[in-house]
Amino acid sequence: MRFLSRRRRPAVTFPPLVPVPLHTPGTEPPPGAISLEVALHIARRALTRHSSANIHSRVAMFHAAVDLEHALRTLVTAHDHEQERL
Repeated sequence: MRFLSRRRRPAVTFPPLVPVPLHTPGTEPPPGAISLEVALHIARRALTRHSSANIHSRVAMFHAAVDLEHALRTLVTAHDHEQERL
């Protein structure tokens, strides 16, 4: 088996680091904020998906409750963000 000669590679120089803030308060939407139209679409999809859930099934009711709570929280966050922008 032949061994390859190991040549030293030239040192890599990186550009100087420029500090970048993690966030700029007041200009960014809160975490999870999306447009109101997208939030409405998510809420409508969740309602449609769970409209025929079996009320006698604990698992189906648990999944519906979690999905609908997420949709409601997303909708409220998007609405609050829209109100702050106005």
